[in-house]
Amino acid sequence: MIVFIVPKNSGLERCRKIANKYYPNSKIIEVRGEDVPEFIEKFLNIGANAVGITGEDLFEEYKLRKTKTSLDVIKRLVWYNENFIYKKPTLCLLGDKDKSKESIPRNPRICINSKYKLLSEKFLKYKNIDYTPIYANGSTEKYYTYGIADLVIDIVCTGKSIEESGLKVYDKIFESDIIIIGRTINDFKLNDLYDKIIKRIQNPDDNSYTQKLIKNPDLLKRKLIEEAAEVITAKNNQELIWESADLLYFLFVIIAKEGVTIEDIEKENKRRNKKSIGLKPEVFFKPQIWINRPKGRGIKPNLSNKESLINEEKFNINNKEAVKK
Repeated sequence: MIVFIVPKNSGLERCRKIANKYYPNSKIIEVRGEDVPEFIEKFLNIGANAVGITGEDLFEEYKLRKTKTSLDVIKRLVWYNENFIYKKPTLCLLGDKDKSKESIPRNPRICINSKYKLLSEKFLKYKNIDYTPIYANGSTEKYYTYGIADLVIDIVCTGKSIEESGLKVYDKIFESDIIIIGRTINDFKLNDLYDKIIKRIQNPDDNSYTQKLIKNPDLLKRKLIEEAAEVITAKNNQELIWESADLLYFLFVIIAKEGVTIEDIEKENKRRNKKSIGLKPEVFFKPQIWINRPKGRGIKPNLSNKESLINEEKFNINNKEAVKK
């Protein structure tokens, strides 16, 4: 049984749907989005098989706080919303809408959403901005509205709330996608994936997604077609990699189900490779050597290979006229 940790934050409600799609038989546990990585590690430490889904910005913050974490991104899901200013949630530095970032005062008071404390500190250090921090768990714009802060760092989506507060974006800090995270296995090759699928087939488990596919051939074929379409419509290299990994999984399930092995496919590729070579290599690389004799003819050694593509020629050395046979 897989434990799947999902965020209960209102802005991440779609994560539960994603969890049900990729891990349909898992046990769902809801926590705050910023706590998802911590819960995954705690479950892993007690021997549970755990993964989770959250915003990429929250995971980056966690990695800055816990630099030796064993967690990594398993799958990235592009977050695209036409109504968002940057088409996805973006951590931004905000300031007076009637001014520019060049007008930032010395040692400004910056209200920072505490969920992004370390991301913000890293950005401000990179920009060489000396500041007085004010950390808040929410309503960061209010600190600016009532004159408590000069600048704000928080997530921007549609931009409606910052506009109402008289703010605008001075700088983008971090654009966030949705990510599935867990503990990755190093050196996991395609043969390992195939072997894992075989084990799932040979050891039936009602909670196994592979078993569900095996028992429902129509679902397996439909998923194979869906993933092939996602490979074709991938928007960038990273997305292409993820979708290709999905496609290979479903492809391996169907060939394993039919008793076809990776070695069978390798043998077929080897057969095709031999066929494409055509004639034997020596036909193309057979040297054509001519031995000249004074007052005689050039004598060509007998080429025993009857498949040679080289036409025999006799050369008259005296008059230098070539007579083709």
